[in-house]
Amino acid sequence: MKRWLGEVCVAAILALLFLLAGPATGVLALTTADVTVNASGAYVALTCSPDTYAFGIVATSSTTSTATGYFTVTNSSTVTTNTTIKVVGDWTSGGTGWTASDDGNAGNNTAALKASKNTGAFDVIVKKTAPFINIATSQGALTDFQWELRLLAPTEFSDGQLNSNTVRLTMTST
Repeated sequence: MKRWLGEVCVAAILALLFLLAGPATGVLALTTADVTVNASGAYVALTCSPDTYAFGIVATSSTTSTATGYFTVTNSSTVTTNTTIKVVGDWTSGGTGWTASDDGNAGNNTAALKASKNTGAFDVIVKKTAPFINIATSQGALTDFQWELRLLAPTEFSDGQLNSNTVRLTMTST
């Protein structure tokens, strides 16, 4: 009986230790955790509306302007941007084309363009040669803006043919 009592005590102690320590396998616990991560690339994009403008027939040495805020730039960028403005080259024509001014002054067969960002100040020279001038600086992401354009007609021109040029806005991240 003592021996049986001793064996029962040892068995009880082992059972108690097993319960306190837990089984060696089958532990119930969370062993993993998931974290979802996301990232978006810096995206720079713009459109301009309207995308054409006709100054019409201009006299020598005349100044003709769009209305203040005539053009709207829709900024789809996800980052802060700067926007420069330029002409892509000289004015083309069916006759004698005009030279695009880089100093903002008109001359003989030379036309100048100036722009401003919704102020009517026309304080930005629209050049064909770098460095190009910012029309909008530190423009917040998804922040649209308006701008306007002024033509300073040549002081003299050789013919009355239609002259055309392309104004280009270039947006870059800051």
